[in-house]
Amino acid sequence: MKRSNKDIGSYCEELATQYLKNKNYNILDRNFRNHLGEIDIICIKNNLLIILEVKGRYNYSFGLPKESVNYTKQMSIINITKSYINYKKLFNINIRFDIIEVYLNSYNTLFKINHITDAFRL
Repeated sequence: MKRSNKDIGSYCEELATQYLKNKNYNILDRNFRNHLGEIDIICIKNNLLIILEVKGRYNYSFGLPKESVNYTKQMSIINITKSYINYKKLFNINIRFDIIEVYLNSYNTLFKINHITDAFRL
């Protein structure tokens, strides 16, 4: 019952959003895009701006989800974040970069979430 990568990504982002809401994160934006790229989820908790990259997998044949957030991807996320901060005028706020891994079964009926806080830094 696998679907397209875009559908799987959207589903994983929805699961991650619900997880964060249940943990009392305030979701500011999802899928923020500009000419530099995209940030999956942007939220605030305890006066901390949290930038989240969501990665989903059915198995480990392509490695762990967090392994796909390599240096190049991290730098892209950081640059988009700088643009977002300027656009929203969110100055004097601390920032944290997290990764949420979503593991799905082949029918998309069961999932496990692994939230990696402070996964990388500026």
